[in-house]
Amino acid sequence: MAQSFDLLVIGGGIHGAAVARDAVGRGLKVLLAEKGDYACATSSASSKLIHGGLRYLEHLELRLVRESLIERAQLLSNAPHLVAPIRFLLPIHGWQKRQALKLRAGLAIYDALSFGDGLPASGRLDDDDIAQLPRLRQDGLTSVLQYYDCKTDDARLTLAVLLDARARGADILNRRAVTAIAPFGDGYAIELDERGTKRRVEARFVVNASGPWVGQVDRLASASPAPHPLRLVRGSHIVIRMPAPPQADAYTLQDEEDRVIFVIPWLGSRFLIVGTTDVPHQGDPGTAKCSAKEQTYLLDAYNRYFANPRGSATEADIVYTWSGVRALHDDTEERPSRVSRSPVLASVANGAGGFVTLYGGKLTTHRALAEQVLSALYGLGARMSGPWTKNAPIHGGSLSRRELVARAEAGPPSISLTTRRRWAFTYGDQIEALYKRIAADSAVSEEIALGITRVELEHSVEAEDAVTAEDFLLRRTKQHLLLDEAGREAVTQWFAHAS
Repeated sequence: MAQSFDLLVIGGGIHGAAVARDAVGRGLKVLLAEKGDYACATSSASSKLIHGGLRYLEHLELRLVRESLIERAQLLSNAPHLVAPIRFLLPIHGWQKRQALKLRAGLAIYDALSFGDGLPASGRLDDDDIAQLPRLRQDGLTSVLQYYDCKTDDARLTLAVLLDARARGADILNRRAVTAIAPFGDGYAIELDERGTKRRVEARFVVNASGPWVGQVDRLASASPAPHPLRLVRGSHIVIRMPAPPQADAYTLQDEEDRVIFVIPWLGSRFLIVGTTDVPHQGDPGTAKCSAKEQTYLLDAYNRYFANPRGSATEADIVYTWSGVRALHDDTEERPSRVSRSPVLASVANGAGGFVTLYGGKLTTHRALAEQVLSALYGLGARMSGPWTKNAPIHGGSLSRRELVARAEAGPPSISLTTRRRWAFTYGDQIEALYKRIAADSAVSEEIALGITRVELEHSVEAEDAVTAEDFLLRRTKQHLLLDEAGREAVTQWFAHAS
């Protein structure tokens, strides 16, 4: 007999995760199915920011900016292990279309919309401060503005939301592809491919949160919402090693066509992220790659603003790239960078059940968007309790950053302090689960690779559903770039023997 659920969520990215968490907390019986690994596509390919979207002010999207800033404040409180403030500098040159007066006015609005969140107000650097900025080209520089936003680990944030949903009773499954959706009286019969085994489940309601695959998933069901115009837009990033001297601040740069490019210190300021692009994407979203043209564009933007005694950054300096495809509701805007990021929902009833499809959305506003989806489900007949997520810490988020530092420093001496600090701002309060395993069996402190112990690998498999070395190195942690080839191979071999 098929197992029955109130709600099936398709997609284990940030929006599917948020819907599952909100729904189970309202009393619904929830199943989430992700065809790959959690956050393996768009939700691990962002600019790693929780931000209000300063550039959206230019297009008068005040509601989106205000909502984003409210959610930014909530995430600072509810996920302190994964979300932290960072200062952004905005250099102004005479050739730029947006000059300082216009940008300062925009920042004043940004400050007003974010009032009360505890972050410092925007402002202008004085000449002495500007002169101290590492590598920033001073010729033609008329001003440098500053403002604050927040950085995050996008894949880890997605996982924390999923684990929170699981802790509240949701069935959260990765590597389960939905292969068929058939409507019946008051809901849907769904076929899952569970790593080669077929499984049938039933659900009164279905939420399609599959990102750039929304169209493909909708076509699996005859009783899905009417398709909306969809635009697939690829955003790519490059990573270069941090030049000397290192910089602590992020930058918001403008190109000649008034697009915005971020330059963000990453992984303990060992690297710089430079991105993003906005280009139309053709083909399978799962195979998105940063093209040579995109790499050149990002390098040119970086080199226009920064000088290095060793010479301009080149393709040889790029150590890593990633690309994610955003599924945006097509609003007929010609330029991809100007297509609104505001989400759009489409829904249809099927007897006493129904189907909701989600287009667009931002990492920052995932919680608020989940509330909108739950309201749509309520309108289709789902019975549930009211909103609850606004002030609820997500998985791992019950301790402040100061408390996390203290937990790291008080941890077992068999693990290096550097590793314990990384654990604190990866696992949050769940660092105690690692400590308990070590207390029960000291052998799990064995290092498999530099800074990677057996206890962490076992935790990633047993508590976080990691199956491959890639799951662990790229999404459960960001250790891929910090290990040498031998270290990555050691982790790969551990997973080969563990499976």
